[in-house]
Amino acid sequence: MARNIVKGIQVEFLPDLRIQIPPEFAMSHWVIKLIRIQFLALITILLTSLLGLIIAESYYWNSSSICEICRFHPELGWESTPSKTVTNGKITYATNSMGIRSGAVDPSRGHILIVGDSVAFGLGVNNDETISHYLESDKKINKLKYQALNISVPGFGIGQYYLNLKRNIGLLNPKLILLVINTENDLQDTRKEMNFGRSKPILTSQNDRLVNLNPNIFRFSCNNLYTRLRFAKFLIGNCQPNITEHNKLKISVGMIINAIRKLGIQKGAPTLTVLSPALGAVKFATCSKKNPKDTCLEHDNAFYNEYGYFKKIIKSNKIPYIDFLTHLVEYSKEQPIHSLYGKGDISHFSPKGNYIFAQTIAKRVATDFDLNKLAPFSLR
Repeated sequence: MARNIVKGIQVEFLPDLRIQIPPEFAMSHWVIKLIRIQFLALITILLTSLLGLIIAESYYWNSSSICEICRFHPELGWESTPSKTVTNGKITYATNSMGIRSGAVDPSRGHILIVGDSVAFGLGVNNDETISHYLESDKKINKLKYQALNISVPGFGIGQYYLNLKRNIGLLNPKLILLVINTENDLQDTRKEMNFGRSKPILTSQNDRLVNLNPNIFRFSCNNLYTRLRFAKFLIGNCQPNITEHNKLKISVGMIINAIRKLGIQKGAPTLTVLSPALGAVKFATCSKKNPKDTCLEHDNAFYNEYGYFKKIIKSNKIPYIDFLTHLVEYSKEQPIHSLYGKGDISHFSPKGNYIFAQTIAKRVATDFDLNKLAPFSLR
């Protein structure tokens, strides 16, 4: 301790207790500044990368959809967006205020409700080229003064047909329900909890009851995230969706179709089911009518077998239906069948195909439809 006397005052100085760093270990000012710059650069790169990832994922999230005119729905998985018009310059899809691909609902008229997926919706054709448009324009239907309302939604399975009809039927005045089954993919679309990677309801048979195993769908479910993300999906892991076992599938499909019919019965409206075949099924059926089936292997018989699967379900449940495959086989004797399907498409019909489809339905309704009967349609 040092002492000093200043004008008679004794002052004591404490020793310097600071740690003395040897010069060789001392960090110069410019080194510290460089470290700070590098740290800030690293943080900037990380934040910029994160922002870029968010922007990229947002773009893919918003651009990824089941269909151009669809939006998320917590019960159905997705639905047609109300009052929306989408066009690519050639094809235009337009919905009314209820999300129905038809004109404004006229509550003063009876309604024919067309229920189905993209086939009934009319994927690849304009609003005035759909089954519903041609059906309402048909002279036989026109006499009934009914309005045809297309409540079909692309990508739906049969379970979604039922749920969509259930939520809409109370708002409408149904006189007839047309259930259009796309035999090319409705079986797979119905048995899975996802379609095109999107979460959806799955209705299946449990203890002789129809049960929805996925009643509340989360927008950010595992399936939805994994499908719509492009770079961050690998952080999610594997999704395990529910799938109806094959031994329950036939029973489940029959129960769903009958549930649709019950909705109609409660409103006094009968249901007519129409089986829509894939192009491959028509080709195989046409070939096997002329030749032994084993000589028709150039045509894929898988679609023909899928059609037969649905036909067995319909017959075993004694459900009135239209066998559209038979009509198309007859048509192919006179005209090329390709003209009835979209270009390069095996499931969806061209405007001409939709017109033939609607005519077939109209003829059946005109010759075999009486609301005064308990069972308005014969089982043919």
